[in-house]
Parts: sequence; structure tokens; C-alpha cells
Amino acid sequence: MEDVEDVLADSLETLYDYVPVTRSAAGLLHTYETKSSLPNGTTSITLRTPDTHAANWSLHASSIWVASIHVADHLEDLRLEQHTRAAADRKECLRVLEFGAGAGLPSIVVAKAYENVRIVTSDYPDDKLMAALSENITRNEVASRCIAVPYAWGTDPSPLFAAVTDPETSPATGFDVIIAADTLWNSETHTSLLNSLCLTLRKTPDARAYLVAGFHTGRYSVQAFLKLVSTTALEVDVIQERAVCGSGCRPWDVERADSEDEAERRRWVVWISLKWASNAFSEYTA
Repeated sequence: MEDVEDVLADSLETLYDYVPVTRSAAGLLHTYETKSSLPNGTTSITLRTPDTHAANWSLHASSIWVASIHVADHLEDLRLEQHTRAAADRKECLRVLEFGAGAGLPSIVVAKAYENVRIVTSDYPDDKLMAALSENITRNEVASRCIAVPYAWGTDPSPLFAAVTDPETSPATGFDVIIAADTLWNSETHTSLLNSLCLTLRKTPDARAYLVAGFHTGRYSVQAFLKLVSTTALEVDVIQERAVCGSGCRPWDVERADSEDEAERRRWVVWISLKWASNAFSEYTA
């Protein structure tokens, strides 16, 4: 049965030009319709929206956020074809990591679209949350390429590496691509998120971390994150604002916070691509 919250959101969007920031609700099924047909004729992805223990409600993991849908709608902007060729040149599979995966939509769509890929989709170590994420991987038949791993930002990333590497033949050297959708709303977690990005992103010039976030908590949390990035060995490669509906795009501008209302904020997400600064891997040998 179609999620009644999705029906309501669609109606509000049509009648009142209201752009929702989330879809579905805890425990309900949500169907994502792909923008184009995936291999084997796949045109939709069905997900169980996670729930969490009450102690972890502050994670806001019990919804499917618009930012994750935006990533799934724009796989081509992750440049996965280019990343896949670079991995093939090393005679490896492309290694992808998702932080704050929730229902796992971006990871599952990538796993559906690409065969020569190994994906770790991760979120906070809440057993109810991780059970739903694992269920979604199995439901969509991508378990051969995608695995759910519980992970708290800022902690030892060894379990993430172990999920995609054989320590005897393929030592952990990082992930080629990292995805994080709607992970910037809480400035208190920025430092731990950045620490984990630095610990897990492969140290090569072409490795990228893609972060996409809505403005439902304002622009200043995004600005705070960008200031922290400047204190690390990472740097911003691309940053732009993108329309949630349609194909509009404009430069990032934190000063819009002083003039836009809530309805306007809901119409945009920020797309950030991070890479290693040129001096971060000068002594690195691939």
C-alpha cells in the first residue's frame, strides 16, 4: 500500500507549491521511482523507512530526506563512470561508502546501477535502524555488492574497511567515493564527521566525498561545516545550490539566510564535493 504520508506530500506540493523535506515515516514502505531505467529493467526501489530506539530519536533517521532522493536522481553527478575506470586501472572494484545512510537509498541505487562496485552503507549503531537498512539491501537484491555496517562518526573505521577488503591480499587504503546526504544539520557532529571523512577517503587526487544537504535548519550550519573543512587536509572542489524540483542551479551564498523564508529554503539543496588538497598526498605512493 502506498505510504499515506507520501500521498499527502505530493498533494501539498501540487496544490500549494509546498516542497517537503522528507518522505515516508518510521516503519512504513516507500517506493522511489528511478529517473531512468536501471540494469535488468529496474524502475523502482522499495525501502522500509527505519525506526530507532527512543534514545536515538535525535538522529532524525526515521524519514527519507529530500537530499538522499536528490543524490539518487543525479547519479551522473557522482562521476561514477570515471571513478570506476580509475579503480579498474588499479585492477580493483570501485569502493563506495555512505555515511548517515538511513534507509540506504543512494547506496542501493548505486549498487543497482553498477556491477563492479563494493558499497558500505553505514549509520549509527542502533540495532533497529541497522535492521531496516539491511532489510532494504536484501529486499532490493543488492547484497552481493552492498553491505550495511554500524558506525559512529569519529570512531575507528576498521569495520568499514574490513567489509570491502581482504586484509591478506587487499590492504585497506580508503574509499574512492563517499556519499553523505543530509548530515550537516547538526553542527555539534561536524568535527566527528570530518574526522571520519579524513580517515576513510582514499588518498588519491581523484577520490571525492559528496555531501548534499537541505536548508531546513538554515544555512549557517552548512557555513560552519565549510569553515571546519578549511582546517583539514580536505578542500572544496565543487559547491552549488540546486533546485529540489527541476534543474535550477545557482552559486552557494550563505547571505541568502537573511532574506529567504522557509518556503524558499525548502526549494534548494547544497551540493558539495570535497577532495584532498594538493599537498595532502605529495608523499603518498599509490
